[in-house]
Amino acid sequence: MRMQVVVLAALAMGACSKTHGKFAFTVADHTELTAFEKKVFQPQRFERPSTPPIFERDDVVWYAYQPLKLRSGAYYGISLQKKSLGYQEIDLRNRAIAEGQGLLIDNYQKLDEGEYRLKIAFENEVIDQIDFVVVGDSDSESIDFESDEKEDI
Repeated sequence: MRMQVVVLAALAMGACSKTHGKFAFTVADHTELTAFEKKVFQPQRFERPSTPPIFERDDVVWYAYQPLKLRSGAYYGISLQKKSLGYQEIDLRNRAIAEGQGLLIDNYQKLDEGEYRLKIAFENEVIDQIDFVVVGDSDSESIDFESDEKEDI
């Protein structure tokens, strides 16, 4: 009995200390580029979040993910889920790490307001995930008090 407790504790500690990889994000609008430029465009600067990232509705959200164990040429499953009575999958993609790059890089645009979860899977097993939030645009959400006052007069 005592041996089973020790083994279970060791397994639990191993599961808790498991590191998966690193996420980083940036916002970069590439919608004005030509079709060819869009195919080859990739932002060069990403930042690792210390808290769940927050983006605006009109942002083009780019993510970079560096797995702990690099498998160049292997395909990873990327699942984007939106919270609505639990998390519901809204997008599913397969992406490979480009040779010599060491990162999965992709983007999402035109996301609705809400809470999202981005999951990375390898060989049908989720290896990592991160949550982020999309809020209303600051421009569309601002209130012009001067014009509101004039309308009331």
